[in-house]
Amino acid sequence: MKNWQKVKLGTLLTESKILSENPNPNNRIRVKLNLLGIEKRPLTRDKKGATKYYTRKAGQFIYGKQNLHKGAFGIIQEELDGFESTSDIPAFDVNDSCYPEWIYYFFRKGNFYLKLESLAKGVGSKRIQPKQIFDLDIYLPTKEEQNKILKTIKNAEFNNQKLLKELQLQEENLSKLRESILLDAINGKLTKDWRDKNEFVEPASKLLNEIIKDKFNSKQSYSNLKNNFKIDLPQTWELCYLSHLISSSYAGKSPQCESRPANLNEWGVIKTTAIQDLFFLENENKALTDTSKVNLEREVKNGDVLLTRAGPTNRVGITTYIMKTRPKLLLSDKTIRLDYFKEYVNGEFLALTLSRGISKDFIDSKKSGMALSQVNISQANLLLTPILICPYKEQLEIVKKVNEFNQYFDEIKQQILKKIEYSFKLIDNTLVSLLGNEMNILSVENIRKKENRNLKREIKFNSKTTNMDLINLLKLNGKLHAEDLWKMSEYYDDKNIGDSIDKFYSDLKGKIEIDKTIKEVSNEKGYIELV
Repeated sequence: MKNWQKVKLGTLLTESKILSENPNPNNRIRVKLNLLGIEKRPLTRDKKGATKYYTRKAGQFIYGKQNLHKGAFGIIQEELDGFESTSDIPAFDVNDSCYPEWIYYFFRKGNFYLKLESLAKGVGSKRIQPKQIFDLDIYLPTKEEQNKILKTIKNAEFNNQKLLKELQLQEENLSKLRESILLDAINGKLTKDWRDKNEFVEPASKLLNEIIKDKFNSKQSYSNLKNNFKIDLPQTWELCYLSHLISSSYAGKSPQCESRPANLNEWGVIKTTAIQDLFFLENENKALTDTSKVNLEREVKNGDVLLTRAGPTNRVGITTYIMKTRPKLLLSDKTIRLDYFKEYVNGEFLALTLSRGISKDFIDSKKSGMALSQVNISQANLLLTPILICPYKEQLEIVKKVNEFNQYFDEIKQQILKKIEYSFKLIDNTLVSLLGNEMNILSVENIRKKENRNLKREIKFNSKTTNMDLINLLKLNGKLHAEDLWKMSEYYDDKNIGDSIDKFYSDLKGKIEIDKTIKEVSNEKGYIELV
């Protein structure tokens, strides 16, 4: 590595600008985020306009101007040869002295691409332009060395992918095991041994009768439900409607809010995303600054059972129990609180049974709407949701066991996630050790400094030196920016700018390339000095 040449990235990349003569909407590519590569873009209808498309070739390096720092870069594969993209997704031919993959891993190693966000410029959507990355330093060993190193990298990546697949499989199996245990919990299988030891516990039918005698006409029955749903239950369990177990269901309101989360001393209205499957995200809320809109009856409190009633189909019918939450949070119009009979029903158990099995299947079947992106379930249908209910003491035992299992699962999952994180760090460290570290974080800062310096550069102009030749001007003033040199030279003519600039640059080029009396100042773009 000590003997490797360090060059500017711009010496290895040439932007390809082959204009597509017959643009084809079915022949477009896009660069995915998070290092997920390049793929054919789904067919979309082009907007009318003068958008230019450029033909891309296999083996070219390509990146997204808006998302380079988010991992949107890669090498165009053979099957996408001849596809098109706009100038917002530029592609580059790679110099023969370098493998395209060498460029790819240059950006990837040590997650260097993440550090490039500071380069993004623009009003509205910021972009990283090719000229900004061209000034980055990159090590360039011989192609033979590159080839050996790339083979080592690919072998390391292959082994790392095997490890990741194994860890991901473990994570999937863990989730399946958790789901199986939750289903066993709401069907009575998890507490079979407990029932055998507590055979004299009063059955759930007595619990229901206690509720019904005060709430309903005595003729109302739940006994036929088991036949309707064809389900086998433990002897002490019953099947009832949700309406049997709650005194009311209460929807919130959605007044005008700010888009930010509420501070602890402010009121907030929860978003549907606050309600997750059996857990609650209190920060998923919008600040309500108009306190006249606060209704204390809609405040979310510890012990509440909440359910989403409207939104995208995969977000409707999600249930949770509030173990603990901050004060000053209100229900929104897309969320419902179930006021259950706490002396007969445990809130955690109710949320659990609503989130699985026949209850969840029923809720899913009652979702309605014009599109999958916006469905709802009426409170009338919600009340008809079938619920598996067991004796109160058994509910407590189920909740206890589930919480113990969940704690165990969380610990195992954290171990898996740490191993996955370690595997990514391992491959990053491997890339840095094999490819070297050009310390381009300093180069990025220098690029920004140079750009700012060019924008705010000191303008030198001395009217006494106008019409002088270039050599004498530089002798008198030292290094000069090309624009200042031109304006003080014998070629400057404000009435014929085009011809004036052409003559100036013709003389300047001759003195740099032929006479070699003048040179560009290294590391100061646009500046000229005497050799």
